[in-house]
Amino acid sequence: MFRRPRDPMADHLEALDLDPTAADELARRGTPVRVPAGRVLCAEGERGRQAFLLVDGEAHVLLPDAVVTIGAGDVVGELATLDHRRTRNATVVAHTDLEALVFDVRTFNDLAGDPALRPRLVPERPAA
Repeated sequence: MFRRPRDPMADHLEALDLDPTAADELARRGTPVRVPAGRVLCAEGERGRQAFLLVDGEAHVLLPDAVVTIGAGDVVGELATLDHRRTRNATVVAHTDLEALVFDVRTFNDLAGDPALRPRLVPERPAA
């Protein structure tokens, strides 16, 4: 019997506690990118044209009163990507070399509309 080879990105996402169906969907629809340490993923004030799911490495979210470290499994840029009227509310910089899946506006909105994926892609955050 012929079996299709497993996508290594989907395997990596499963290791981040995503179920196999969600991991396959995200791996298939995202664009993998490698980002060197020091590179800005998104800048405060710009329009949201992409959302990023970190797969490996760490980034710093630069807030007015704090720096928050995020890593594999975290999503950034989702709020401005979901709402075209919003701009980015923070700058995100790769702290280490990192790997991420990038989703354009249309794809991210489609994925975030799936009740099974939404909690992972649009996590609830405390009110600012």
